[in-house]
Amino acid sequence: MMREERMLGYFVGFEFTGDALFEIDRFRRKEGREIKPLTVREILDEEIDVA
Repeated sequence: MMREERMLGYFVGFEFTGDALFEIDRFRRKEGREIKPLTVREILDEEIDVA
């Protein structure tokens, strides 16, 4: 994100701990850039809804 000067990025995982979500929020506050945490389940559910 920093190298490409992007303002939005995504983290994909099976689940996120409270510490991981805290670090995502800390990054947003410090850098002014947004990271959206997406779980695999959220992606699959969205894909199923579209079909």
